Amino acid sequence: MGLFRTIASSLILVIFVYVSHQLTRFTDFTWVGTTSLVAFLALLFSMVIGTFLFFWKEKNLDHKPWRDRLLNGSLTVMAYINFLVSFVILRDLFAFADNLIMPTPFDHLYSSQATAALLGLPVLFIVLGNAVVQIGPRRKKVPVFFKNLPQELEGLCIVHISDLHISPSLPSSFVKKLVSKVLEIKPDLIVFTGDILDSFVEKHAEEFKTLKNLKAKHGIYYVPGNHEYYWDAHKGLQAFRELGFEVLVNETANVPVGSALLQVAGVPDPAAGHFKHEGPDFARLQSQQREGSFKLLLSHQPSLAAHAQIAGYDLQLSGHTHGGQFFPWNWLIVFFEKYSKGLYRLGNMQLYVNQGTGYWGPQLRLGTYCELTEIVLRKN
Repeated sequence: MGLFRTIASSLILVIFVYVSHQLTRFTDFTWVGTTSLVAFLALLFSMVIGTFLFFWKEKNLDHKPWRDRLLNGSLTVMAYINFLVSFVILRDLFAFADNLIMPTPFDHLYSSQATAALLGLPVLFIVLGNAVVQIGPRRKKVPVFFKNLPQELEGLCIVHISDLHISPSLPSSFVKKLVSKVLEIKPDLIVFTGDILDSFVEKHAEEFKTLKNLKAKHGIYYVPGNHEYYWDAHKGLQAFRELGFEVLVNETANVPVGSALLQVAGVPDPAAGHFKHEGPDFARLQSQQREGSFKLLLSHQPSLAAHAQIAGYDLQLSGHTHGGQFFPWNWLIVFFEKYSKGLYRLGNMQLYVNQGTGYWGPQLRLGTYCELTEIVLRKN
């Protein structure tokens, strides 16, 4: 873990040197202006490195408001740096391409005015991204068609929630908006596909009290994501059980709907093994399957879809990717995740990836939105 922190801190230092150099090399700033700009950037980068090293070392149950404010401030600074670095790289690439095609002076791209614009644009992006979050979860209706769907399951409504990330950075009002919108839908099932809790459960009694108001005709089902295992998973999972959620860890719930049988199975995140918890066990899940049933798998990781397909599931619901959450990662996510968001077909199985009902880190989304998915089963 110490090696990881060293590598991460070194990488941030390299990025700082690059950005500082590119923002000051060609400008007509005075010595005082250049020094002030480098000092400003050093403060921002130091805040991110210092805060995260502190929280990594001091991660405990103590609830102190100043810690939450410090962490949220650092996350906002992290977002600012993300946008600033992206704009600097894009400017450099544009200048390089422009010089290759038509060699002309490009001083205007590196003027003091251009530098000021680069420093100001991230603020605008943060404001816009925060506005998207303040709107709350956006309802998305997704009909999914199957040839083998039993007639009794025609029109079955499944509300799919993923990556809520209940933590000090997520306002309790966001959870209230979510629950209110879910109750308006009046779903047959509610499913949670992991990373719902991203903190110590003891800190979030208010949010759990709000979640207790959720209702669904055929029950509420939950599987853990990787983040649940970072915060005393035993207590977290037990808290969801006490809400009345059916926690599925390599287990299958048999849900009769008329004369049809819907089997809702859940697989834990592969990260569980790193914390000495039970990892994914598809052989065990297959032994619980019943012939003629419609088989739904809940898996935080969409990357497990190949295993689910082999195991004979009809539909897999996943999350984890956040759809990249904000620029430029919403464009780059496809290079890291084969199934980044939306609906996919793998042979006879279909996979739907929710881009995240909440958010992780800074309170913003840009190029994506907070998704509350309404999956509706349809027969071809």
